[in-house]
Amino acid sequence: MPRKKASEVSTGRPVSEGPALRVHCPACKSEISGDGATLHKRSSYLDELIETDADVEKLEKAVGVLEGKLAAAQQELAKAKTEAQSKTEAVENETVGPEQGKQRRNWW
Repeated sequence: MPRKKASEVSTGRPVSEGPALRVHCPACKSEISGDGATLHKRSSYLDELIETDADVEKLEKAVGVLEGKLAAAQQELAKAKTEAQSKTEAVENETVGPEQGKQRRNWW
């Protein structure tokens, strides 16, 4: 049995107008030439992507600030944990006073 041809994966539909083959770009939904060199018709989705491009930089700056705050909080938490651990070790290492003595007797 002969093999089937591999189907071309394309979400856009080719529109044959003029000498060049026109394709709808799956990413920006614009109409471009088959080789991707020429933009024939710009989509409103591409316009929206261009407008919101500046927002990405603002978000990256905000994320950077939040990551700095997170790192500072993690350092503070680690410091508080070490202080709490050292305090509990100090309490455990204190000697037992004469009035406290042994609380339980041996079972044997």
